Amino acid sequence: MNTKHLSLFIQVIKKGSITQVAKETYVSQPAISMQLKRLEQEVGVPLFTVVGRDIAVTDAGLTLMEYAESMLSLEGQIYRAMEEYRRGNRGKIIVAASHVVAAYLLPKIMYSFTQTYSDIIIELQTRTDEEIARLVRMGSIDIGMTLQPPDDHFSFRVTPFAQERLIGIQPSLSFHSRKMIVPRDVVSLPINDTWDMEIMHLDSTETVKQFVMQGMGYGVILESAASLELSYGKLLPWTTFTPIPVVASVITRPAERLSKSVWYFLNHLRNGEDG
Repeated sequence: MNTKHLSLFIQVIKKGSITQVAKETYVSQPAISMQLKRLEQEVGVPLFTVVGRDIAVTDAGLTLMEYAESMLSLEGQIYRAMEEYRRGNRGKIIVAASHVVAAYLLPKIMYSFTQTYSDIIIELQTRTDEEIARLVRMGSIDIGMTLQPPDDHFSFRVTPFAQERLIGIQPSLSFHSRKMIVPRDVVSLPINDTWDMEIMHLDSTETVKQFVMQGMGYGVILESAASLELSYGKLLPWTTFTPIPVVASVITRPAERLSKSVWYFLNHLRNGEDG
């Protein structure tokens, strides 16, 4: 099955328009239509219907798209693996991390890794924990980094790489609030009724810090995320909050499917060369 046809098919379905795909790929509309027709003839069932200028995918088309995405992902893995054999220890690693890990834990790690392995390119994506697990399983990314291990952890290789803590913070200015502000981009907090406080959930750690600095309440965030503001006195420790230990983990596919470049990265983490 021609992967170029599959790639065009996915683009057309996602865009809903052959015209739009033709503009973006610099392939003529008749050529795209002909390739899609050949794909339909090959599988033997209708994959989409044309409604005016738009395209609607059939159930069969949706099923094919799922398989096609996996096939194209595998094709990408093959090319990356062959590139490593051609160029030795050169290669490319696709890393996906949750937003809080990417912002506060990864910069030092990536800097020190690239200093040691300057010929290995790292492509960084920020994703939710659920997306990271799905993309690692599919093979669309090589390494996932998160504070929340995947539910189906037996399907992955899960390796802790950093010990962290969730700490309490409060504003440096005088304030009167009984709110506890927590971010959604870290693991769920074991908060119970003993706090007797109104809980406010915000999307990101950075937003929590800004709200706390303005005196909106107390905050609970990753210790690494608060170090700069605490050192400059923009935030103060919330001393009555007992820090909660958390573990940052890296997740990969089974060991026998890892490339050399990925092993270099994992060994770099294991040897603690990020400090």
